[in-house]
Amino acid sequence: MKRLLALGAVLVLALAGCSDDKKDTDGGNGQSGDDPVALLTAAKQTIDDAASVHIVLTGRDLPEGAQALASGDGVATHAPAFKGKLTVRTAGSAIDAEVVAVGSKVYAKLPFTTSFIELPPAQLAALGAPDPAILLDPDKGLTSVLPTVKDPQIKGETRDGAKVLTEITGTIQGKSLQGIFPKAPADQDFPSTFKIDKATKQLVSATITGPFYDGATSSYDVTLDRYGEQVEITKP
Repeated sequence: MKRLLALGAVLVLALAGCSDDKKDTDGGNGQSGDDPVALLTAAKQTIDDAASVHIVLTGRDLPEGAQALASGDGVATHAPAFKGKLTVRTAGSAIDAEVVAVGSKVYAKLPFTTSFIELPPAQLAALGAPDPAILLDPDKGLTSVLPTVKDPQIKGETRDGAKVLTEITGTIQGKSLQGIFPKAPADQDFPSTFKIDKATKQLVSATITGPFYDGATSSYDVTLDRYGEQVEITKP
């Protein structure tokens, strides 16, 4: 009988130990224990280390009368350089342009032209578009905003095919966005969501929402893929 009681006591202690270990692993609250700041920092480093990244940007709920960046699709490198397409809206109409940015200059082929023309930075900024060559700039581009995210929180995980993505929410101050969104008001906060592939430390997508333009709350969805391709971009 004493041996049975002793064995029962050992089992109870063992089960209690397992329960305590589980609490220590997940913090006792069901969370994964991931650090959102560490994930954002790792995602920045992955982009900063990549030879190139394919970027797709889409604007939503843009005000009708605003001069605004509507969309973009292209490859950016750390040369810095960019090659792809940009669409801007002006006077209610969308204007599509093939764009090459290299050597601190931006060249565009507009629908009514047969060759590329040089666009001054001020003209791009007036349209709500940056020099697309800086999209991968560590200090002014997309990754520059990741360390500035305020109150980052891990919302959960989602699946994208075989990828498991960690979703992080937070806010970005407008002044941190002005390198890529010139018209963003410096003193406004922009709620944002980021999805990171924890296995590869790659930022897969981001959504940034706020008063990019007067009189409206708009959003920009950004997707990133094809990390590290060897791409050479030259003047057209």
